[in-house]
Amino acid sequence: MKTPLPSGNPQLPDTINNQDTHPLADFLWLAAGLLGTLVLLMLVLAVAAHWLGPRLPYQWERQWLSGDTPVSSEAMATADEGQQALQQLLDKLLQQEAEPLPVSVHWLPDEALPNAFATLGGHIFITQGLVQQVSSENALAMVLAHEYAHIEQRHPAILLLEQLSFMVLATLMGSDVTGTLGQHTGMLTIMAFSRDMERDADARALQLLQQHYGHTGGASEFFDNMLQQRDEPGWSAMFQTHPLTAERIERIAATQPGSGALTPLPAVFKAP
Repeated sequence: MKTPLPSGNPQLPDTINNQDTHPLADFLWLAAGLLGTLVLLMLVLAVAAHWLGPRLPYQWERQWLSGDTPVSSEAMATADEGQQALQQLLDKLLQQEAEPLPVSVHWLPDEALPNAFATLGGHIFITQGLVQQVSSENALAMVLAHEYAHIEQRHPAILLLEQLSFMVLATLMGSDVTGTLGQHTGMLTIMAFSRDMERDADARALQLLQQHYGHTGGASEFFDNMLQQRDEPGWSAMFQTHPLTAERIERIAATQPGSGALTPLPAVFKAP
């Protein structure tokens, strides 16, 4: 039973100390604030990694972060000639560079999947499946130059810093739900950066081809062959770390529409 108010006192509203909103609305506001804060932190960390990565001394990366190479001794014994040819081709592409970075090229003769990638410590890997997709040295040089550009622009170091930053943030947040959310948000950021990295690496590779051959003919051969072998719908770009192959071909044609005599593929890579 309420105590009657003194005569003349106003009746206070029930919501004077408690806002009259639904609990679900409060939850949604809190969730939106948490998500916004998390996304902002991810962006800040990604930008910081993009700034710091290129400034790390390359020798640190070569000496401390290269890790083990996934090439078995048996594969190396049978791949020496091919690896030497790849290394010599990259060295020729960089002959006119004032201070080329030391880079090790690795030949994977047992890998049928067309692939090439650059890793920490200045290592480039080329598979047999990729070489089978090209018919000229120029096309192979485009792939090598592209991977070298990733290393030159320190993309592996940037991605490493991004991943480490996101892992630390997820650990500090504690909750598995938050950690999972952070991983997915971070992946979206990395995907966006990776597409830009691929475009930058393509542009730099074209410069190296122009510098060495005097033209950029054959640069799109690998991408042309890949596009003919598999469909690539436009919506798939949302889930890829690389730009669409058709986009890369268009950029190559638009940026450096050079042409000229193509150099034959080194004999060691030709099918018997």
